[in-house]
Amino acid sequence: MIRTLLLVGLFLGAIEAQDFKDPAPVLPATATAALAESLKAAAAHSKHVWRDTAPVNDDRTVNAYVEIGRGDRRKWEFDISANIRAIDRMIPIDIGGYPVNYGFVPQTISYDGDPFDALVLGPEIPGGQLVRGVIVGVMFMEDEKGIESKVDSKVVLSPTGRDGRPLHQLTDAVRREIANYFNEYKKHEPGAFSNVPGWGSAAEGLAYVTTTHAFFKDCQGRAATPCALDR
Repeated sequence: MIRTLLLVGLFLGAIEAQDFKDPAPVLPATATAALAESLKAAAAHSKHVWRDTAPVNDDRTVNAYVEIGRGDRRKWEFDISANIRAIDRMIPIDIGGYPVNYGFVPQTISYDGDPFDALVLGPEIPGGQLVRGVIVGVMFMEDEKGIESKVDSKVVLSPTGRDGRPLHQLTDAVRREIANYFNEYKKHEPGAFSNVPGWGSAAEGLAYVTTTHAFFKDCQGRAATPCALDR
C-alpha cells in the first residue's frame, strides 16, 4: 500500500512539475486496469490493429490508425473487442466536424487508459486506415477522463513526400484552429471538460510515443496498480 501511494504521488508530482512537456514515467492504476481489459478483449483476434501494429517504423515514421476523418461530425471510436470502429456519438452542429484527422498510435497506452491519441494533418483521410507520418509536434491537453490524471495529450503527425519531409506544417493558424475546437467540443457534455494549455516540439511528441509504447510493453500484468517505468 505504501509503495502504491508513493507511485501515485510520484506521478501526480511529475505531472505538476513537468507542465506536460516531459511525459510522466508512471501509468496510473486505472490505466493499467484498462490495459489488462483491452488485451483480454483483443485476445479473440489472431491479428489486431492496436495490439499487433508497431508504433514506429524503420524509417522513423509513426503509424496512426485513423478513427475520424477531417470534417466528420461522427465521433468514431475504435472498439478493441471488435477490432473495428464504431460510432460513439454525434458532435453537435454548432461545434462542427473535426478540423484534423484523429486516431491513435498502435501498441500504446496513455494515462487515461486509452491508446495514445494522434492528430494527422492534411486533407481528409477516410476512417479505418493505417497511415504513416513524421512527428511535427504534440498538443498538450487535459480533460475529465481518469482519476489520477487528466492528461490527454496528442501527438501531431504529417504524411511525407518522396523526400521524407512533412507535407504539412503545424503553423500558428493550424494550432489555433485545432486548439479552439478541442477547447469547445465537449461543452455540451454534462460533467465533461477539455483544455489545451499549449503545444510541444517534435522531440516532445516522440517522448510521448516512446513512453506510452513502453507502458504498453512493460505494464502488462500490472492491473489495478500504478506502473513505473525504469529510466
